Amino acid sequence: MPTDPAADNDNVDAAEADDAVRDRLIEGSTPTDSDDSTPDAIRDAPAGVTHPAHKGGRVTDTPAVAARLTMTDETLLVREADGDLADFEIRFADITYLRDGQQEINGEAVESLVVRHIDPPANAVTTKLSLWDADAHDRLTTVVTDYYRQHREAVAELELSTQQLEILVTAYSAGREFDPATVLPKTADDIAELFEPLRRADLLRTGDTGVFLTGRGHMVVNERVDDKTM
Repeated sequence: MPTDPAADNDNVDAAEADDAVRDRLIEGSTPTDSDDSTPDAIRDAPAGVTHPAHKGGRVTDTPAVAARLTMTDETLLVREADGDLADFEIRFADITYLRDGQQEINGEAVESLVVRHIDPPANAVTTKLSLWDADAHDRLTTVVTDYYRQHREAVAELELSTQQLEILVTAYSAGREFDPATVLPKTADDIAELFEPLRRADLLRTGDTGVFLTGRGHMVVNERVDDKTM
């Protein structure tokens, strides 16, 4: 029986459409290193992202979405996410804890890097990251884990004065940006002398209206100050 050319064309078009439809997690080329960044950089890697998976100590019901992840200059940049998730970044210095874990993507448990970090100026959140390319995911995990280990070693070796530790506790308690001149009865020169080493050590960062505690600063407070002091 003769076939209908129009029907054949429809079948071809449908097959081509099916071939073209892919989950965004597996779209795109294999991530490549950026020419203007470190050798470990990852650029625009297809990723599954749950953000935030936890907010403070509370588990959220946020689903994983497809996005693109770039890792360069000790920063993770997540962009072009599906849904309402806006672009965001995670600075390595704002990471307070990490571990290997899993997240559910398209009904399957997928290996992920679970990162707890500070969402400046104060919110503690947890993000789950899964790169579709296994080699890129291993590289992400290795680079961030190595930095985190060095991060903890640097915190352990810090020598802080009592006044500097008090400043970090004040920033921790404020839970937001604050102007040190409003809480410290000292001259501008005295404040600068106390704060500058804390900024150089990436324990405090300057924001729009004052200073706030980085992830590294949170680690110092959590490890050196007991609950009674807090």
